[in-house]
Amino acid sequence: RLNMDSDIHTWYDAAIEIARRAGAVALDGYNKEKHVELKGSSADLVTETDKKVEDMIRAYLKEKFPSHSFIGEETVKDAKLSDEPTWMVDPIDGTSNFVHRFPFSAVSIGLAVKKQPVVGVVYNFILDQLYSAKKGHGATLNGKPIHVSGCTELTQSLVLAELGNIRPPDVLRTKLNTIYSLAVEPNPIHGFRSLGSAALNMCMVACGSADAYFEYGIHCWDIAAADVIVREAGGVTMYPTGEPLDVMKRGVLCAGSNQLAQQVCPHIGHLQYPYDQTD
Repeated sequence: RLNMDSDIHTWYDAAIEIARRAGAVALDGYNKEKHVELKGSSADLVTETDKKVEDMIRAYLKEKFPSHSFIGEETVKDAKLSDEPTWMVDPIDGTSNFVHRFPFSAVSIGLAVKKQPVVGVVYNFILDQLYSAKKGHGATLNGKPIHVSGCTELTQSLVLAELGNIRPPDVLRTKLNTIYSLAVEPNPIHGFRSLGSAALNMCMVACGSADAYFEYGIHCWDIAAADVIVREAGGVTMYPTGEPLDVMKRGVLCAGSNQLAQQVCPHIGHLQYPYDQTD
């Protein structure tokens, strides 16, 4: 049987340990010549390091927690999220950044219990920044507590968004219209930023460096870990329509306050993506 109070510390410590180990392997790959393959589109990249790092994390977690389930970006065949403890792993979130040597890539390791993320570790191995959280215990960056900005006014906010890596004309138009709607005078936001990693965008909100982030088209392994980090840092996470967040539903909005999230919502053009879950 699960004993959340004691088990969560064991899970958290394991996630940090393997994130650091995996980060060292990823950093080694970052500094070398890379073999790049295309996945879903010409902007959807994967390298041999992605696969190597995921295999390493999976093997470690399987050995430590044999009864737990595992969903990984590079080996996902049948993503089933049950009530059982399920690890959701993106070995390198921000693969395009990794390939171009833009220093915002991260190992993302999240654990969900009863379908709710409870442990999250996001490690930017290039800048050696490790964001982490466990439910009920706050969020940290390299061991020091972090908090959201608490910004409540859209016109005072710095907002993160992405174009995504699969961009048919209608999808791109919807995303650009959303950015236009938020940025256009007379009541514009302070500015837009894109780090090219969903996990790190969310961590920017968690540590108060940005005020909101939204994206359609992401997957559970992009956001599960950072979801815990944002909430434990005092922020809110939800589906971009304002509904409760379902990590399998391919959309996220997070913000430093609920008031701000509710102001961002009406600007976001809705995009429907196939559910991550396979039955």
